[in-house]
Formats: sequence, structure tokens, C-alpha cells
Amino acid sequence: MALNLEEPDRIPTHTINIDGNVADQILGRPKRNAFDIFDDMEKQYPDDWLDKINDILLDIEISTFSKAVRAGLDLGFDGVGVQYIPFILESQSEMTDVFGKRHRVRNIDGNPYPDYYGGYIKNREDWEAYPKPDMKEEYNKAKKFYKGVLRKCRDIKDDICIFAQNALTSVFPPVWQGMGMAYFARALKNDPKLVKERFRFTTDYTLTTFKAYHDCGAKIFLEGGDIAHSGGQFMSDKNFNEYLLPRYQEVSEKIHEWGGKYILHTDGDVTDLLDFIVESGFDGLQCLEPPLVDPYLVKKKIGDKLCLSGNIDTRHILVDATKEEVEQAVENAINALGPGGGGMISPANFHPGMSVKHLRWMIEAANNLGVYPL
Repeated sequence: MALNLEEPDRIPTHTINIDGNVADQILGRPKRNAFDIFDDMEKQYPDDWLDKINDILLDIEISTFSKAVRAGLDLGFDGVGVQYIPFILESQSEMTDVFGKRHRVRNIDGNPYPDYYGGYIKNREDWEAYPKPDMKEEYNKAKKFYKGVLRKCRDIKDDICIFAQNALTSVFPPVWQGMGMAYFARALKNDPKLVKERFRFTTDYTLTTFKAYHDCGAKIFLEGGDIAHSGGQFMSDKNFNEYLLPRYQEVSEKIHEWGGKYILHTDGDVTDLLDFIVESGFDGLQCLEPPLVDPYLVKKKIGDKLCLSGNIDTRHILVDATKEEVEQAVENAINALGPGGGGMISPANFHPGMSVKHLRWMIEAANNLGVYPL
């Protein structure tokens, strides 16, 4: 109902993810974590342990995101996001993916946490030489992933909405992150055909994995790609309209053809991109990062066109604030986003340092203060 811009019985709550470290605090730590498995594999298969780990990464992801769904239900969320991520482990401290992004792997209490730091693809030669995945195989992996999460959560699947998302495989960031911003900016000027080819690839990948999730029953799809930073949008209006707008519209048309809903998650100051987001075909906008974005302004400008979700701060409010501060932040978000329907409450983002206690305070406040009529 919220995504249909209607008033439900109360304002819904959701999160784009629940970090493994936070989930462990809620559900208890497993006897063996991912790094225990990595260590065992390296000892048992010293010559080809990386290949064997990469063969079971999908199973590890299924367990990790199933744990996130269960933790979300325990907290009281109405929805939690999950996604298959095509990571390729290169060592215990380094991984890449099918887009050429490079991540350092942090060990946070046994949970792998990817930190992006650069890309393999500097120019057309690198792009043409970079191995491309078989889309049929990626469809099958994504389908196995989503079915696996549903199977592990079959006893609770009617109690919480599982959002299908592409936070690390989305349409926009993998294009520039696989290159690094400097090389991406250079390609925009000197090789626009390369940029278009990479946008074509990320769009095809998104459509492939979203189709797999849809075929498993997914109804809500979240595009997890930041299009802005604290200083404003990543590209000029001209480049957004030329390269990104038709790709977003292509994905949104397909999702709407399936009868689904399409939400954009983006950090940063998106104030000047609101019309672009509407034109792209999204049904919802999530984050509204405080203090960069004024939720009242966004509600006034596009609240009759998009479901707005957010915007509880994850630097202070959901980390070390007082209970009164958390309740006040939730009340402010409800006052801004809730009137007339079409609003949801969510952490602006998610990271390993967030407090379980503060998340519970947030959800309790949202459930108490967000009952319609407001």
C-alpha cells in the first residue's frame, strides 16, 4: 500500500540489508564462520583452495542473507533486502567481481566485509580482455540463491517481505567502479562507446538477475546504486540523461511488466535529481541521507509520485544516540514522509557498527508513532 502511495494501517519499516556482524549479535555467532572455512580450505587444498572456495561462495551467500532475513524478523522489520553477489575471491584479503571492481576483504568478527578501492579496467583494451560471465549461468546462480534463501526461511516467509536487490551489482556504480572514477571520467570524454557498452552490460546483468528473482516470486526490486555524493550528483545532467536514464527506464518497464515495484537506494545529495528519478520510472526512493537531503522538500516535490523511505541517520542516531534522540528522529521522519501515505521508515544505510538496541528503539518508535491516521 505504501508503494502504491496509499495509507496502510501503519507506516512500514524496512532495511536494505543487515550486516553479518549485527545479525550475529541478534541470532548468536555460528560455530564456524566464513574465515574458518577459508582457513580449512587453504590447509586442506594448498594448491587449489581458491577455486574450491569460489565454488562454494554462493552457498555462503545463501546462509549469510538467510541470517539477515531472520535477524530482520527478530528486530521487527517488515522487509529486508537480499541479493546474489558474483564475487571472485583472489586471496583471503582481496576479491573482485564480474564488473572489474576490486575490494579488500575485511574480517569483522568472522564476517567478510568488502571495501571497494579501485578497478581493473582502465581502457578499452582492458575491457575487451576482461572475462565476461555467461548470463544463463548467472541467471541460474541468482535463481539458486533466491530459492536457497526462501528455503532456509520457509517458516517465516509469510511474516517478512524479502526485497530483491542489486546493491553491489547495480546499473550505475559498477560501470565507474570497475574503472575507477578518473579513468571513467576520461572515457566519458574520449571513448563514450566504451561507457555505453559497460552500461549495456550492467543493465543486462541487472535484468538477468532480477528475472531470476521474479521467477522465484519476488515482487519488490531495489536498485542499490548511489548516483550522488555529499556534494551532489556524480555526473552532469547531460550524461545522466544520455547514459543512465534509458537504462533505468528499461529495467523499470520490465519490472512493471512483471507487476513488481522498483525502488532506488542512493546516498548523497539527490535534491537536484528528483525529476530524473521520477522520469526513470522508479516507484520509490530510499535513503534521503541526512543532513544532505530535506525530506519535507522531497515529499512536497515528488511525494505524489514516489514512495519515500528513510531517513534515519546511521552515523549517530542508530549507533550511540539516546533513546529520546532515536524517537525524535523517527517522529521527524514520519512527520515528513508519512502524511497521506506513500512513506516508509528505514535506516538510511547499514554498516557493521550499528547498534541492535538502537534498531529496536527505531522500530518500536515507528510502530507506535506511525499508526494511521497520523
